[in-house]
Amino acid sequence: MNPVKRITAAALSLSLICGLPLPVYAEDTFNQEFDDFMRNEFVDTMESDFMTMHFTIRDYASYGIEKPEANIGSASWDDYAEAVEEGKEVLAELEAFDYESLSDTQKHDYDAMHFYLERYIEEYSCPDYDWMFMPSEGLIDNLPTNFTEYVFYEKQDIDDYLDVLASVSDYIDGALEITEIQVSHGVFMTDSALDSTLDAIDKFAERTDDNPLIVIFEENIDAFEGLTDQERADYKQRNRDILFNSYVPAYRRAYEKLESFRGTRDSSVPICDLPGGQEYYNSHLKSKSSSDMSPQEMLDLCTAFIEQEISDYIDIIYAVSNQSVLDETIKLSEPEEIIKWHEEKMNEYPEGPKVTYKAAYLDPAVASDGIMAYYLEPPLDQITDNVIKINGDNVGDINELYSTLAHEGFPGHLYQITWYLNTNPNPARSILSFIGYSEGWAMYVEDTAWEWSGLNIYAQEFDRINTSMGYAMNAAADIGVNGLGWSEKELGDYLNDLGLNSEIAPDLYDFVMDTPGVIVPYGIGLVQFMTIRDEAEKALQSQFDAVEFNRVLLTDGDRPFELVRKDVQKWIDSFDPSQREEIIVPDTIPKRSVNPLIYIGGFAVAAIGIIVGIILIRRSRRSDPFA
Repeated sequence: MNPVKRITAAALSLSLICGLPLPVYAEDTFNQEFDDFMRNEFVDTMESDFMTMHFTIRDYASYGIEKPEANIGSASWDDYAEAVEEGKEVLAELEAFDYESLSDTQKHDYDAMHFYLERYIEEYSCPDYDWMFMPSEGLIDNLPTNFTEYVFYEKQDIDDYLDVLASVSDYIDGALEITEIQVSHGVFMTDSALDSTLDAIDKFAERTDDNPLIVIFEENIDAFEGLTDQERADYKQRNRDILFNSYVPAYRRAYEKLESFRGTRDSSVPICDLPGGQEYYNSHLKSKSSSDMSPQEMLDLCTAFIEQEISDYIDIIYAVSNQSVLDETIKLSEPEEIIKWHEEKMNEYPEGPKVTYKAAYLDPAVASDGIMAYYLEPPLDQITDNVIKINGDNVGDINELYSTLAHEGFPGHLYQITWYLNTNPNPARSILSFIGYSEGWAMYVEDTAWEWSGLNIYAQEFDRINTSMGYAMNAAADIGVNGLGWSEKELGDYLNDLGLNSEIAPDLYDFVMDTPGVIVPYGIGLVQFMTIRDEAEKALQSQFDAVEFNRVLLTDGDRPFELVRKDVQKWIDSFDPSQREEIIVPDTIPKRSVNPLIYIGGFAVAAIGIIVGIILIRRSRRSDPFA
């Protein structure tokens, strides 16, 4: 949610704010006090965190926001207890509202806020697991993104940028103190995860004149109008002084301190078996999945999806006579060309606002090894300008670039977020993060985007399954290992039961041990959306309308899946039941009597090798590069 991982909670109070745009209501009545409460929470959050405010709203004064001090924030162990108490206070204020007095839109806002606050309180009650130096999701990878994506709207923004840059050193020192306390409690990341973080530190710190925080800053200064030559030179020198005398030394201190913690975590012990780990993971899983399901329920849902994908995969293998049929590639090449292609093919989606976009490749020095690409959310008051960044090192071929840009652009994050913001929701919804929904939506539409790829039908389905299987399998393994305490052998047994090759169990086990929860939003989110659509299509048969179904998913924005299911069920119930076609479901699923590992058309059909080959390289595609 925030541009940098914050330790302190937003200041949560109820001062009356005027001047904020009001949501548009189709309902006859709504509760004005509730809207005021939600908007006040938005303003208080903006006033408590400079970087969140800068990335969220351009004209903050028009929203009644007073600009906070320009710094990166606070990192202190005591902040966790304070955050929990503040969260409980706001939850109590929320629950004091008469739910039945709210409009339908406000009820969605209430339910979303309630889910978010409960998860917030639970997770901040487990400070031992707020690992601030994790690879991909931690400070080392995300701090540079804060600065390379920082926009200078006016001259004061440049001074603010440099003040924030100068505050990073103290923030990292505070994060290291937190980490040392966690280690003293017997909790830390694995050594292989530590290696990834240390590699990222080295990669960034060794860059001097070509450091992206030098190159991009100086490009932005040169492009900024109204500065004298002397001002440009002074800003550039100040930036270099802070970077090399404060920022980079803080990274190097982090390297030395983190290295001293090597070996403190037994790599064979999953999170749920660490002190307080089960309680933390259960809450973390709910946050990551945007669902109240238990670990076992999520695993069961994921397993059913994987089994169907395996079945569909085998059907493809039986249908083709030569593997080259599956190797067909997309007839597009440039990122913006691909994005435009997707935008023009969205016949199953309701029309969104007219927006512009830019797609560019990341500088390798700030391109996290765990990230394929990201979409940078626009300010609430400037949704027409959109940015997508691609990590070229992690996008293997043109087909993967095609699906990645469907995920980040149209009909993925760019479309979903601007569509919802264009409905003028309460601005408080922008500070509530439901990553399972947002990444699940992007995975769902990425899955369907193969239909207009121009590939032959077998290649479409082959590429689709390769992606969906990889993320779903990673999510299932994460839940099994970190949530249910599976050993490496038990993970292998699970793969065997699916008919997959258990030889990949060691690598898959290490992956989810190193990056707990990272792939869950993608895998579980995809499974949730695909399952909901399948249920809706079966219920409505010929009455199913994809445009209207997707409108139901989009309306009211990212939210817990329990709300999504309720909305879809309400939509299904609006149809005349007497007009629905009878659905005949067999009592049992027919089993295949042949071994899928056979030779067909002269090439070896190794379903396991092909599917599992991509399971271990699942990377994040995300809407919020700072999460």
